[in-house]
Amino acid sequence: MSAAIDCGRDPTEAAMWLARAFTAGRRLCVWSPGAPDHAHHVAVEFVHPVVAGTRPLAAVVAEPGEAQTDARLVIGTDDGTADLFIPADQPDAAIVLSYHLLWELVQVALEHPGLVGSSAAAGGDSTGFLYPFLDASEDDEASLRESLDASADAKRAESSTLARQSLKSNRAALQEAGAAISGSVAGGGRVLTMGNGGSASDAARLARLLRSRRLPAQSLAADYAVATALANDLGAERVFSRQLEAFGRPGDVLVGCSTSGASRNLLAAFDQAAGMGVVTVGLSGYGGGSFSDHPSVHHSLVVQSMSVHRIQEAQAALMSALCERALTSGETVGHPVEAAR
Repeated sequence: MSAAIDCGRDPTEAAMWLARAFTAGRRLCVWSPGAPDHAHHVAVEFVHPVVAGTRPLAAVVAEPGEAQTDARLVIGTDDGTADLFIPADQPDAAIVLSYHLLWELVQVALEHPGLVGSSAAAGGDSTGFLYPFLDASEDDEASLRESLDASADAKRAESSTLARQSLKSNRAALQEAGAAISGSVAGGGRVLTMGNGGSASDAARLARLLRSRRLPAQSLAADYAVATALANDLGAERVFSRQLEAFGRPGDVLVGCSTSGASRNLLAAFDQAAGMGVVTVGLSGYGGGSFSDHPSVHHSLVVQSMSVHRIQEAQAALMSALCERALTSGETVGHPVEAAR
């Protein structure tokens, strides 16, 4: 097969290729060796789009051998088995940006069936509100590609600026939250993370990054059996607070990831945590939402944006900085890594 397309280097080519694969009825199969949270984020991005009015597209987490007839994306090294790839040897924020751009550009490409083909799977509502300047005729692929290139460049610049601003404005909160984590671990505690949808995969990534630095962490969104059992029997609002009753101990740290800062199940868990003596950290966008002034959120890291994708990219930068602060504050804690306790 021909070489895989690098989604970061050429997002327009990757999006046009994938749009044609979707219109041909193919699924997108994603794998991410060593970082499954990225693959799950891609899958939920396509199946349950964050932008209202956009269509669900078939994307699943799968191994290379399970995707022989599907479109294949690997987040890692191009090993000759994938159609698309995103290099993993770069900051997490850049990886997240690459697959966000892929989703955004695919959605626009699908609005031009004369250029990418048409099928029942490609039907749906217009995404013109995403790219109001886009006006490519159905037989003018060059104009479509030019517009997608310009949009990708603009979104990269926006993402980079927002990440820098977020790191600067949250400098003090990052230092305090990092110190809270290192103090917790030094005292035998650990970090519990939580989030919904794409933010669930972000929470899992934060737990992975902390464990890679020998800081004990667990994602409360990782066990699908526990999460669905609690959602079915107790309601979605209890998914995290109930787990906190089982896993949390005084002195632990609970980190909640949300783009809106308004998720009721995260707020309920923060209240549960505060009553148990668990320190809480909230990552949110939309100016902080309810997290920013909620009494049970002890440390608030806020991204000042209304774009879900750009918020998550800035939060990825904040998570990396938080891990660095935690490690710097407690490099000699000597606490063993734990998967569960």
